[in-house]
Amino acid sequence: MFKKFKFTKWSWLVFFSGLFVCAILLFVSKKALHLTSTDEYCQSCHIHPTADASWKKSTHYYNPSGVIVHCVECHLPPKEDNRYLFIKAKTGLKDIYGFYFKDSASINWENKRLLEHAVKIVYNESCIKCHQNLFSKGLSVEGGTAHLYYENNAEKLNLQCINCHLDVGHYNPNYKHGKMTGVPVTGAASKILYTAPATVTAFENYKELIPNSPIDFNMVAVKGGTFKMGSPEKEPYRKDDEGPVRNVTVSPFFMGEVEVSWDEFWTFFASTMSEGRVDPNLVIAHNANAPDAVTGPTPPFGI
Repeated sequence: MFKKFKFTKWSWLVFFSGLFVCAILLFVSKKALHLTSTDEYCQSCHIHPTADASWKKSTHYYNPSGVIVHCVECHLPPKEDNRYLFIKAKTGLKDIYGFYFKDSASINWENKRLLEHAVKIVYNESCIKCHQNLFSKGLSVEGGTAHLYYENNAEKLNLQCINCHLDVGHYNPNYKHGKMTGVPVTGAASKILYTAPATVTAFENYKELIPNSPIDFNMVAVKGGTFKMGSPEKEPYRKDDEGPVRNVTVSPFFMGEVEVSWDEFWTFFASTMSEGRVDPNLVIAHNANAPDAVTGPTPPFGI
């Protein structure tokens, strides 16, 4: 049997002292979390002035509603996230180390503004916490289409809000949130335009010409032949589905060189305006014909 515990004056003193200490620790911890989450505290370590200035010019600071989005609301996950305290401590220690032990003049701040770096320090969960309705009043049709694509593919493709909204937190005068309405003027614009594709009269390497453009590229004649496909039974590390060995015959075909210039790409893009995607009905109709061994997106010229 357990003996009944009796509180003495000393026991009560220890008990209430412990409660008092815990209350003080909770108060100090909460105060420390608040003080280390202010914009002023963040800027005390981030000594590069461009970050502060670009933030105050961005739509997260300067906007019609007057609502200010603070540093920690983007650069930390939501407080409800189990990782919040760990990431806050990790980020803070990293910034303090950089402040005292790194030369700020040697840091390439322009590279820090690129998407490749931004995705590491901006948390998508924080974006969604504030922007819960992605189909808000006044959203354009194009915006609704883009947000619907995001909702359907965010997890599968690891899409991030800043993939499209990179400048909402730090203003960038060179960043444009929109879509392409044409193609860039290339260095080939002043050259002579070809009027027709090349005429092939023999199975040999030749230079293909893109009509109504100054673009040409090399086509290589690949000789056909017969080769063995599969792995011999006694080959080391052979798997059961790698055999039996068969003779495979490939007919001669032409293949374009791998290297593609920007002029060639933009000429291709101008003909499709879809990064290689064409009307599905045209693709279906084209594929109904005999196979032509063409792989990848096929531009409309030369078909």
